[in-house]
Amino acid sequence: MKIYKFFIHYSLFIILLLAAVLRLWNLSSIPPGLTPDEASLGYNAYSILKTGKDEYGQVLPVIFKSFGDYKPGLYVYLTVPFVALFGLTELAVRLPSAMAGIFAAWLLYKIVELLFAKQNHQTQVTSHKSLTSIAALLLAISPWHIHFSRGAWEANVSLTFTLAGIYYFLKALKDSKFLFHASLLFSITFLTYQGAKLSTSIVIFTLTLVFWREVKKWFSSASRDLAGSILVGLLISLPIALSLLQSKTGRLEVFSIFSYKRPQEQIQNIFDQEGITFKSLSFKLFHSEELNTSRAILGRWFNHFSTRFLFFEGDWQNPRHSSPNHGMLLLSDLVFLIAGFVVLVRIKGKAPLFILLWLILVPLPAALSRDQVHAVRALNLVIPLTMVSAIGLISILNYVSKFDRLRVASYAFIFTFYLLPFTLFLDSYFVHSPVHNAKYWFYGYKQAVEVITPIQNNYQNIVFQQSYDQPYIYFLFYQKYDPSKNQKQAKLTKGGVDVGLVEKLDNISFESFSWPFPTDRKNTLVVGNPIGIPPNIHQNDYKIIKEIKYPDVFETSFRIVEVK
Repeated sequence: MKIYKFFIHYSLFIILLLAAVLRLWNLSSIPPGLTPDEASLGYNAYSILKTGKDEYGQVLPVIFKSFGDYKPGLYVYLTVPFVALFGLTELAVRLPSAMAGIFAAWLLYKIVELLFAKQNHQTQVTSHKSLTSIAALLLAISPWHIHFSRGAWEANVSLTFTLAGIYYFLKALKDSKFLFHASLLFSITFLTYQGAKLSTSIVIFTLTLVFWREVKKWFSSASRDLAGSILVGLLISLPIALSLLQSKTGRLEVFSIFSYKRPQEQIQNIFDQEGITFKSLSFKLFHSEELNTSRAILGRWFNHFSTRFLFFEGDWQNPRHSSPNHGMLLLSDLVFLIAGFVVLVRIKGKAPLFILLWLILVPLPAALSRDQVHAVRALNLVIPLTMVSAIGLISILNYVSKFDRLRVASYAFIFTFYLLPFTLFLDSYFVHSPVHNAKYWFYGYKQAVEVITPIQNNYQNIVFQQSYDQPYIYFLFYQKYDPSKNQKQAKLTKGGVDVGLVEKLDNISFESFSWPFPTDRKNTLVVGNPIGIPPNIHQNDYKIIKEIKYPDVFETSFRIVEVK
């Protein structure tokens, strides 16, 4: 009994400790490699720390140039102190996201506490600590949230700032002085993540709509607080607004569903099959571009609520966004979500309305993109789903607690029912993902740099296979390349719709090549993937220095070859 009371009394501390372990354990090596974006965030933080400038020599920029595109730079600045403490390492780059993930569990605890503070005991959802603790616990062990807390994902940090904004907005309903805090935190999300322009706007719109009666009072009784909060929001958001006017949104255009029209051949097939034209009523009613786009958006919206995405496969279009052979949530969440929805629609009040409306609107940033599913752009969806699951679980616990004789056995069954899928996720993520998903996490670049660095000066030229993986950034990161030196030579060559490529770094050139590599280029080291450098090279002309294997030891990541 004393142990039970201890866990109840210190439940939040235990939950946060669990969240910390799941997000910090072996963080340097799981995920098994750095993405180019992670390496870029880390190196720019290193450059800011050493010189006060980014890799291109811009003094303390708010918007960072990144591979020919532009992105909000708050994550870079959050990384600076960790780079100062731990050096330019994978750990330092990922710690801001991991810490944000831990803090998010505490914020959800406080948000649920405020949302359901007025619910009566007859609704099966009470203001008791059990609901707040369960919500925080479910987020702490959520596969979706764990996954994105363990990489340098700006979207995850943005989500935590969004939760903080929601928390202070709810507090402002009783005391308008907290409006300033809410506005500050919401606007900071715009400086953190590109997608926050829409995802945060959805949250603000939902809160305003649900709590409109309270919001109207601010215009009369709290005009000074309201004016101050609006002003601070506009000031912080100003750099993002200016970036829109300066056309620094190339990546948004690339990923927008509106940038991809149907091929003219497909439309012509419709004309030929039905004998119609653009001006035909039949075309406008059944085949118009607006109808086609609407169908595509709606299909993507439903995809994010599919069992395939949530419980079985995860982000099937982007394997790096989920654990192998595992959904974004635990399979046991399916039962609790169903129970939660049944209870939620029966609860009166604004809390369930806010959850349901947010749940409906939150997939829009992902649904408006070109991908069928996208776990990053839909990341905010994890919060309302977690709240619904928590409501479902607490309602089931409340129900079984009525049966004295079966109470202990029922609790044990529910615990086991949740523990088994969670154990499967731990196995999938911490055991299989570092091997199975290594190629998706750009495994091999670090190892290649480690092989090349000690012998770099032994060769007149080093040719590294060029790609949109941005190989140059790995040399900057892992060699801890002098930022001042790099700023003098940093130059991008346009190599795609929105991506710039670096072609030279000291004696390393980044080139596209085909095999066999010219044998007249003596004293040259060549690095390429298995397609660029096949296994059956001519031993008289080339010497294999190193073959870097993926962790499964079956596939090759890179071959490093010397031209004799």
